[in-house]
Amino acid sequence: MIFNGTDLILKVSPSSGGTEAKLMHSQNVSLSVNVDTIDISTKDSSGFRDLLGGQKSFSLSADGLMDFAGVAADTEVDELLDQMLDRTAVTFTFALSTPAGYKMTGSGFITSLEITGGTEDAPTYSCSIEGSGALTKTNI
Repeated sequence: MIFNGTDLILKVSPSSGGTEAKLMHSQNVSLSVNVDTIDISTKDSSGFRDLLGGQKSFSLSADGLMDFAGVAADTEVDELLDQMLDRTAVTFTFALSTPAGYKMTGSGFITSLEITGGTEDAPTYSCSIEGSGALTKTNI
């Protein structure tokens, strides 16, 4: 099923605790999953590299429009900042807004948060989350 990218959302736990909520006014969200490789090449590899799968990692990023008044139902940027400064892990769900297919869940730490406001431009935010522990795929 091909879907509209607008339906792909990132929900993050608010700093006050409680249920995950979508990031306020998000415009772009992404999930990146990586696997390190371990080189096991020997003189018997006939000049080709032999690899083993190594450690897995993942990261997420999001950006959107900044709203200093906030939206009660959404996770607000100031809550992300609180968790970042407190070095508190967030939990997240990366999925379609209308459940279909599968969702990705896990936890991680906010590693960057930027708020930008250009002349005669809408203020924006961007954030990055580095995964910690397992990334779980669940069919829904």
